[in-house]
Amino acid sequence: MRIKVFFLVTTFLIFGASGFTKASDHQSKEKKYPSSYKAGVVVNGNSSEWDASMFNFNKQAQVHYSIVNDSSAFYLCIRIADEYEQMKALHNGIELRFNTRGKKKTEETLLFPIGGKMEMEGRMSQDDKRSRKTMHLMFLLKMQDMEVTGFRNGVNGMQNTKSGKNGFLAALNWDSTNVMVYEARIPFSAFNADVKAANPLTVGIIIKGATKPKPEDNDAAMQNQGQGGMQGHQGQGQGRQGGMGGNGSMQGYGNNMKIFEDDEVWQSISVAKKE
Repeated sequence: MRIKVFFLVTTFLIFGASGFTKASDHQSKEKKYPSSYKAGVVVNGNSSEWDASMFNFNKQAQVHYSIVNDSSAFYLCIRIADEYEQMKALHNGIELRFNTRGKKKTEETLLFPIGGKMEMEGRMSQDDKRSRKTMHLMFLLKMQDMEVTGFRNGVNGMQNTKSGKNGFLAALNWDSTNVMVYEARIPFSAFNADVKAANPLTVGIIIKGATKPKPEDNDAAMQNQGQGGMQGHQGQGQGRQGGMGGNGSMQGYGNNMKIFEDDEVWQSISVAKKE
């Protein structure tokens, strides 16, 4: 009788411990690869429907970001308050990268804004709200396209951000506090692999750096600066933080090499299920 009781107790402890381990592993995966299910996201450059608790902050890139999903797509929202980082993103582009094997290696990408199309004339004073609003409107008029690459055959290439072609959407705008809001929709059906089975899926948010000028370009810039040096004393050609020079370049940052560096944010997630 004692032998039978001992056997039953031992069996319970072994299988019970195994069950607790599985539950613990499941909980640890959820903690390690956070995910959130959110229905009703509207991709329009307005983050009012996103809860503040959903956002993470990345110090290097100076961005708040959130990644959620519904039953058919991923949604990303990025909030950038820093005007320097806003200009960097607008001039050079924001690239979303995905990897269904959980690696920091690009398989699929969505590029928006594309960058390289933001040449503008005139200068903006950081304190001039009217000038800032005009600049924002000019940017929005030029940011009508996005580029998707690496996805399944038939969905890649350039497309309008609002068309909803193949389920992709992207939007960008500014809120009343001058925070730049970026939103994007990436459908599950566009991926080459089953994203619902990926554990984890790696998502990268890359604010691309500017292309470093060639030595001959630097020489020409120095020569032009020498010829127009007196104009600088008259208040012309002066860039301000958050502003833009007459040729659309980012000015007023001295020798800050950060403009040439990619700001990278990586997050490993799993697809959330509706509760």
